[in-house]
Amino acid sequence: MILVQIFFASLIIGPIVWGIVNWFKYKGLTAPKVAIHYPTMINSAVFFALAFNIIFFLQEVFLVLGKKALGLQSFLYHNNHTWVGEHPMTSLMQGSGALAIFLIGLICLAIFQFIRNSGSIWKLFILWMAFHGLMQSIPQVIIGYLSPGTDVGEALVGYLKLSEPLLIILAIVSAIAMALLCIWFSKLLLEFAPVDAVLNNPKVNLKYVRYIAVGAAIIGSIFVVPFRIPPMGQAATPFIVSAFSIPWIWAATARSRPIRHVPNRINEKVYWSPFIVLLLLFIFFRWALVPGVEF
Repeated sequence: MILVQIFFASLIIGPIVWGIVNWFKYKGLTAPKVAIHYPTMINSAVFFALAFNIIFFLQEVFLVLGKKALGLQSFLYHNNHTWVGEHPMTSLMQGSGALAIFLIGLICLAIFQFIRNSGSIWKLFILWMAFHGLMQSIPQVIIGYLSPGTDVGEALVGYLKLSEPLLIILAIVSAIAMALLCIWFSKLLLEFAPVDAVLNNPKVNLKYVRYIAVGAAIIGSIFVVPFRIPPMGQAATPFIVSAFSIPWIWAATARSRPIRHVPNRINEKVYWSPFIVLLLLFIFFRWALVPGVEF
């Protein structure tokens, strides 16, 4: 368990150390003046919040469908689910939600690769969907080993009864996969930079990602809070997801080159269509899901 805890802690400590190294390495480097990218940050924050809520919602949907498949009476809420009845495979189905959003994340990543040259602003939404699908599912394997009472823990430990060595391997591989995926996401996010940005300069890279990823994750997580509460503890979830992933994206940005420019409009102005979709989703959550939907 100590080995897994070390790898888990490295998800926080790793990018901090990397960031310090970047600071000393590039502090004397001059960088061309770059325009402030507030529209980029706002647009990305809305897409971040929209993707987080949809992925979390889909996780709960597949948890409910898993229970329903066993013949149990299930109820879906805006940030949770419950069920009535018992079945020998209930603990296995506790892992159905994480598995589903992991596959959805991979599908969205494949879709992004297919539309990578598109100029649509919604391309960024697909990328955040891939990010949340993977970053909300993979850590659950680590947490499942450290805390067997969690959803994935019940499936891996309670039902499948995987051996401790295998669980340790899965947890360590999951931690490494998270870091490597975030390093890759840093390069994909830089492709959204304006054509005139000098992306062979680490300071320019870091500044752009400070808006499209770091600032967007902070603001986007704040946007998510009204979707989550009550209870208040649910409001911390988007910030926790960001804490274990976004610092890796930011730290890796300094070395993410060469970068190709892909024409897009995400940096030009704040677009209202994503806000409208986010608002409609909020109304759906509050009107339909807070009271609960029976399956």
